[in-house]
Amino acid sequence: MSEILSQSQIDSLLNSLTSGDQEIDTTEHGKGKKIKEYDFRSPKLFTREQLKLLYSIYENYARLLSSHITGILQTYSLIEIIEVEEQQYYEFNNALPDSVLIGTIDLLADENNDEENLVMLDMSKDICFCSIDKLLGGLGKPLEADREFTEIELGILDHLMKGIVNLMKNVWFDYLEVSPKLIKLETNARILQGIGADENVVIVVMNIMVNETQGKLNLCIPAVTLDSIFKMKNAQSKKKERREDQLSEAQRRADILKQISQSDLEVTGILGTIEVTSRDLVDLEVGDIIKLNKPENFMVELAVGETVWFRGEMGLHNKKKAIAIRESVKRGSGLIK
Repeated sequence: MSEILSQSQIDSLLNSLTSGDQEIDTTEHGKGKKIKEYDFRSPKLFTREQLKLLYSIYENYARLLSSHITGILQTYSLIEIIEVEEQQYYEFNNALPDSVLIGTIDLLADENNDEENLVMLDMSKDICFCSIDKLLGGLGKPLEADREFTEIELGILDHLMKGIVNLMKNVWFDYLEVSPKLIKLETNARILQGIGADENVVIVVMNIMVNETQGKLNLCIPAVTLDSIFKMKNAQSKKKERREDQLSEAQRRADILKQISQSDLEVTGILGTIEVTSRDLVDLEVGDIIKLNKPENFMVELAVGETVWFRGEMGLHNKKKAIAIRESVKRGSGLIK
């Protein structure tokens, strides 16, 4: 229930507003909605549906990664996705400490394509040292002192990061065929290159816990890479729709032909035709001879409705009159005359 102000509280509030000592709070607390200012100088490039798609993909990725890290370190690990948001790259880079561990990834690695579709994966140093300690037979505790990684430690982390990167292929499989590849590891956030400071990026923030050590996994996907992904996905969707349309059209034609093939059609053998007057027709008697417009050895026409389909020769089959088909007639050219 909302709080009811007393008369004295109302008078005090009105006096403070009149004197200018207190600013008016226009936020709608009752609805509980967060109001965020929109910066028109850096408009958002991706829709809410696209961000929801990324959230769904990396939510599955977090579950797979939890099992993967647990299996490698042989200890309890939990990874949960926190949020997916769009921002500018300098905001992400400025939030990083000077000493980091960032894997630079080519998400759509292709030997026939020289263009790189970069993605950056940042892992907390506490998680890095905890993983190294566990892999080397320790209890899996982070270092208390902050220091740089040694070459041996970077080699161990490179192997760990490659396994983490390869899992992305599995979660993208239902949407797009990607070939993620770890290019290199960076330990200095200030010398990272490949993404412009004002370029829009999508940040996927995941919380990771190994034993009692907590940290963050931050995935930075530039707008250029996401544009390539969504264009490929749309192209594949259109191709799939066209293929489905072709299959449905072929099935429809097959169904129509199946129904037509079960229909009964009357086939007429035409020996010849002639025009007679009404008087001649009335005067015809048994035994009269009608001269046709065809020679004696001319082939008989076989018609379906008013269209001639075949020509053949008269004969006998099992003591019954029959016509042996000798040739077919081009559709539309064989009409009964």
